[in-house]
Amino acid sequence: MQERTIKSKKIYKGRIISLRDDTVRMATGRITSREVVVHPGAVGVVALTSKGEIVLVRQYRKPVEQVMLEIPAGLFNRGENLAAAAKRELEEETGYKAGKIKKVFSAFMSPGYSTEKFHYFLTKDIKKTTQRYEEDEHIKVAKLPLTAAWRMVKTGKIKDNKTIVGIAIAKWMS
Repeated sequence: MQERTIKSKKIYKGRIISLRDDTVRMATGRITSREVVVHPGAVGVVALTSKGEIVLVRQYRKPVEQVMLEIPAGLFNRGENLAAAAKRELEEETGYKAGKIKKVFSAFMSPGYSTEKFHYFLTKDIKKTTQRYEEDEHIKVAKLPLTAAWRMVKTGKIKDNKTIVGIAIAKWMS
């Protein structure tokens, strides 16, 4: 079932992603092409307050032209420890500092066209500090009871896949 890359052509290189067109030979011998979005990967944090609320962020997402409700997430820096990156993203985006944090699992976001691997973390040990999101971000923090967040998933009000998985993790592990 494996495909062997015969040639690879870089089409675009951006700040975060790049795009390449790979010519591959399938196991059947057929030659075809695969468009691949190369993504460095990201971390996300399922953060729960002592009252059992999940900490989410609300922000506008240009690709889908909607304001989305999401778990705090972002890219990690080259060589950065994943847990440290998760803690950094949580604090920057929400103003909550995590003490103990646990990696739950990692998964490919959309392996049909992207290399992005997402690393999920869980923390129940948070303290309020100062929100410090980046210049090109506008983020509002929302804390919801877990039951309300799950109801929003079931009714289609939360549409972001990583957040849906994050809320399921919170329900599963709390």
